[in-house]
Amino acid sequence: EALQPLLKAPDDVIFTAGEVCSKMYVIISGHVQYCATVPQRDAPPGSPPAIVKRTLRGGQWLSEAALWTGWVHRGELRAVTDSLLFALDAAGFARVISSHKSAHTYAAAYARKFVEGLNRGLQTDLVEALYMSEAGGCTEY
Repeated sequence: EALQPLLKAPDDVIFTAGEVCSKMYVIISGHVQYCATVPQRDAPPGSPPAIVKRTLRGGQWLSEAALWTGWVHRGELRAVTDSLLFALDAAGFARVISSHKSAHTYAAAYARKFVEGLNRGLQTDLVEALYMSEAGGCTEY
């Protein structure tokens, strides 16, 4: 009930920056590309934004923040090849996890640490931002 398969063809857009996000995405097979332009934390005024670009493959995930806090996508995710993803609905996940006391306790502690880390770092849909560019172009790291 909380997990939905998504089949995507090359160039299909899965999400775009500014969309409200209520799902975490897990790539099962294929390749997808994430690209975002985001403000750098603690940068001097007038500093260029960070450019983040990453190709993700099976076994990787993004938008985990949607499980733990209110979230809006910071970038675009597009299929590069035929791809299968699973979308984990945050509300469905919360219903399942809250029905298991020990899992809920662990998840609540994890959520606090995740959000603390999110608030300290570069805010993207990736768990960690891989590249900060001063040049202003999508460059993969």
